[in-house]
Amino acid sequence: MKYCIYHSSYPVVFSSCGNLVSDNGFIHPKRNIDSFVLLLIRKGTLYITQDEDEYILHDNEFLILFPHTLHYGTRRSDGYLSYYWTHFYISDPSYQITDIFHYEDSLLPFQNILQVLQGHVVLPETGTVSSAGHSQLLFLQLMDIACREHYKDTYKCHYGLSLLLLEFCSESLSAFILQDMDIPPRLSECIDWIQLHYNQPLTASDIANRFNYNPAYLTSLFKKYTGYSLTHYINHARISAAKNLLTNQDQTIEAIAKQCGFTDTKYFYRIFKKEEHITPSEYRNAFHHKKLVL
Repeated sequence: MKYCIYHSSYPVVFSSCGNLVSDNGFIHPKRNIDSFVLLLIRKGTLYITQDEDEYILHDNEFLILFPHTLHYGTRRSDGYLSYYWTHFYISDPSYQITDIFHYEDSLLPFQNILQVLQGHVVLPETGTVSSAGHSQLLFLQLMDIACREHYKDTYKCHYGLSLLLLEFCSESLSAFILQDMDIPPRLSECIDWIQLHYNQPLTASDIANRFNYNPAYLTSLFKKYTGYSLTHYINHARISAAKNLLTNQDQTIEAIAKQCGFTDTKYFYRIFKKEEHITPSEYRNAFHHKKLVL
């Protein structure tokens, strides 16, 4: 897989962004353009080919289309499709599109390669981001900024997109970094399980029993490898999911709290304020003027 590498001191140059929505039968046009394009699938399946490599992208998966490289839709989508997109340029004159695992013929572990590239942004050509993570939220924020700036390429848009790409870099490479840290396989399974079941009633004791850990030992492992206690990690996963849901004006805050695993709305408010330093209502209001470009 190819990676785009550029120095973080250079902000990317925003061109445009939006949200494509199709009820059925969408096929991406055949193009060879001079800008980068980031696609993030919200719902549905996109069939697309870049440089003769075919990709089938599903929910929460992304693809970066490289400049001066032919890309086109392989087949029409089946049913509903929605994805975020943004066109941009990289201002770093020394940016590279390369296979990072052969970067300067290095045989170093992945984490050591990233240390060599410290200060750089490393963007995989394709990957997956968490539905409960920050990337999707920052994409919404970028579209909100672009709308308020009347879709001009302002510095707010440039730096908003730069932040989005930094988060994509962090989220998409985290799996490689954890793998290189020799995280215990059972703990890795536990982390993945929590990410999938955060909306269910969870306690440290129940999770420890499920994965055959002593509760105190499991908490110490979480602290070592994630920086959070087990209870804090569960709440963090729930709040991350709630932040994405709060951008939807149709659901009540009480319903969102319940959907994310909080049985007590007052407790949800308290944890949210502790994590984000604002209330859920204040957070939602920040996206009140969000407008998607179709």
